[in-house]
Amino acid sequence: MYESFSRDFEDFSNSWWPYIIALVISFILAVRVYVGGAQYQSSYRIEGKVVIITGGARGIGFETAKNLAARGGQLILAVRNMEQGIRALDKIKETIKTAEITVKWLDISDFSSIRHFVDQIFSEHDKVDILINNAAVVYQPYMKTVDGNEHTVATNYLGPFLLTHLLLPLLNRSDNGRIINISAIAHYNGRLKPGDLTANTKEIFDEKSAFAQSKLALTIFTKCLATLLKGTKITCNSVSPGLVRSTGHLKNLPLHRSLWSKLAIWPWMWLFLKTPKQGCQSIVYLAVDPSLRDVSGFYFSDCEIKEPADLVKDVSLAHILYRTSCKIVDIDGTIMVKRVVNEAGNNSDDFF
Repeated sequence: MYESFSRDFEDFSNSWWPYIIALVISFILAVRVYVGGAQYQSSYRIEGKVVIITGGARGIGFETAKNLAARGGQLILAVRNMEQGIRALDKIKETIKTAEITVKWLDISDFSSIRHFVDQIFSEHDKVDILINNAAVVYQPYMKTVDGNEHTVATNYLGPFLLTHLLLPLLNRSDNGRIINISAIAHYNGRLKPGDLTANTKEIFDEKSAFAQSKLALTIFTKCLATLLKGTKITCNSVSPGLVRSTGHLKNLPLHRSLWSKLAIWPWMWLFLKTPKQGCQSIVYLAVDPSLRDVSGFYFSDCEIKEPADLVKDVSLAHILYRTSCKIVDIDGTIMVKRVVNEAGNNSDDFF
C-alpha cells in the first residue's frame, strides 16, 4: 500500500498538477489582496480624543472601534441594540485591556432619540474630536419611522444630518474636529430630488433605489457642510468602505434569503468582498492621520481621494437639499453653522 501511494505521489509530482494548483492558489491570493484594498499601516495615536461611532456594535463599525481603541481613543459606541453593544465592548476589552469605551443607546432614525443622546454627550463631555456616522440600513422593506419619514432615508441620511448639527458646538471645541460620513459605492447610482426625501410611498418604494438615494444625499451633505465650515477647525469628509461582507446587511439581499442561494454565493462573497477589518481602513485613516488636519469636503476610498458622483458637485442641488433637510429635522442649520463659523473668527455674512 505504501509503495502504491509513493508511486502515485511521484506520478503526481512529475505532472503539471502541482503547477496548476500553485497557479490557482496564487490567483486566489492575488484577488484577495487586490479586493482588500489599501491597508492603513500607520501607528498614529489619538490619546484623549473623544470618538463617537454610530452603529459600532458589529461589522465595519466594530472593527473601526477596535482599531481606534487600540490607538488610545476614548470611544462612545452609539447603538440601537444595547445587548450587542455590551458584547462589542467586552470583545474589545478582552484584547485591549486599557480600552476606554462606553455604550449608549441611540436609534439614529428617531429624532427624539438623537436629541436625548446629544443631551447626554453634552452633560458628560466638554468636546467631541471625531464623529463617525456609520450606522445604516441596506435594502430594508418600506416602513415609516416614528417621525413619519421613510426608514432608509431617515437612518442613512436624516439622522446623521441632525446628529452632526447638534454636535457641532462640541466638535468646535476640539483642536481638530473631524466628521466622517460613511457613504457607499451605491451613491453613484443615486437619483435625488429634495422632495423625494418625504415623497416615497409603499406603492413606488424600491429598496435598492432608496439606499442609493440616501447615500447620495449623505455624500452631497458632506461636501456642502465642509464648504459652510470652511475656515473653522472642523473637517467633514465622506468615505466608501467598498463592498464588505459579514456586516449583517447582506441578509436583506434576495439572493441571501434561502440556504441554497447562501451556499452558492458564499465562495464568491469570500473571494470578491472585503472583510470588515479591510473595510474600516479608510475610516481609520480619516480619523487619525495628521496629514488630513485641513482636508475637508472630499470623498475617499481605499485611503485616497476619489471623484464622487457628478450630482455631489451640484451646488444648487446641495443648497436645496440642505434647506429641505433642515425643515424635516426641525432645525435652523444656518444659525447653528453660523455660530461655529463666528466662533472661529470668520465672516459668515455670505452664508446662503
